[in-house]
Amino acid sequence: MLLTRVDLWRVLLGASLLHWCSTAAAEESDAARLFREGRALVVEGRFADACPRLEQSQRLEPRLGTQLNIAFCHEQLGKLATAWSGFQEAASTARRERDLAREQFATARALALSPRVPWLEVRVAAGANGDPPTILLDGAPLAPSAWGKELPVDPGAHVVVATHTGQERGGGEFWQTTVVLRESEHANVTIPSAPARAVLTASTPTLAPATRTASRFVYELGAFVGYIAVDTRQSTPVDDPSSIQTFVQDENDTTQLVSCASVPCDYPSIGASSGFVVGVAGFVGYAVAEQVGLGLRLLIGPRLGGGALAAFGPSASFPLWERLRVSPALLFGTATHVELDTVTIPTPTGFNSSLQRLHGSLGFSIGLGAELSWTLTSSPTGSVVLQATPLYLYGSNGSAWSLPLGAAYHWN
Repeated sequence: MLLTRVDLWRVLLGASLLHWCSTAAAEESDAARLFREGRALVVEGRFADACPRLEQSQRLEPRLGTQLNIAFCHEQLGKLATAWSGFQEAASTARRERDLAREQFATARALALSPRVPWLEVRVAAGANGDPPTILLDGAPLAPSAWGKELPVDPGAHVVVATHTGQERGGGEFWQTTVVLRESEHANVTIPSAPARAVLTASTPTLAPATRTASRFVYELGAFVGYIAVDTRQSTPVDDPSSIQTFVQDENDTTQLVSCASVPCDYPSIGASSGFVVGVAGFVGYAVAEQVGLGLRLLIGPRLGGGALAAFGPSASFPLWERLRVSPALLFGTATHVELDTVTIPTPTGFNSSLQRLHGSLGFSIGLGAELSWTLTSSPTGSVVLQATPLYLYGSNGSAWSLPLGAAYHWN
């Protein structure tokens, strides 16, 4: 049976579509294969081998899932700035694709990495004459628009090179320095004015020191409000004992004044009471390792209704999970409270009583505490955190426990 012209056109069109689909499937298969290989290497912990495969898969077929895996791979290799930028780009992609779950995941990872990213600022000395230099950061040209601005970089060594651009200067490299940055550090380098002729060659490099602006000291300051319960065994009057007084008549109908300044009054134990406490909390420490600090923690504030809480002592701070940190502390201090109770005044004819404000104090106390902090927002210089600091104090005159809740700013 002979094919009509219409049938022949349909066959050729179908063959063309089949060929196009086969070619597209083959390209997709290469991207999928590279992705599967990269993911398998990630599971095995071979991140250095996994990243190139995932990146090649992304070049063949850009996908949000691959983009997230590449950022995760860079994070595991310690390339924090690269991973941070990757998660930010993935969050933007997810936002465009309206993939809320992946957008939230990428945003959370970028937020967690942000305080760990090192930053480098490259400056050019003012008053340079002639053509501006060409600046290379790790071998890549640094655009003039990036000069004088902090740039995120991965932890490790970074080489900054300045070369002549004008022919009258003879061309060539005239300045070079190497900056080694740890996590969370900030540094800046200032490139001097170019000399009249290039005097530095590749065989005789001269290193110029980088100016570090970061410190390994960390600071934290915040405010809190919380619940406190104090239990004391002995008390003293808040007011002057001479103001606690009574008038009595003896058997001769003579009136006389009796006060606690002249007779031994009985100040009862005001026992246990509870209330609210407000105050300030702080931490000053030194980063002995990445994300781990040792220092001194302080909580101090008045108790509403009378009394106070004061505690300080050595503390360690380290991450527990992503945005959650824990800071156990050995505490020294005291807690006091003021309550109304009946004071018994002995008299020649018996006993009288008077309702007075009594003060109870633990005296010098020792205890334990632990701060749990959750990072709300982060920036290159620090982060805003929510805090809970449960603590317990024991002294010679009783004990107290408290649960302060608050917010603070943590400088890196």
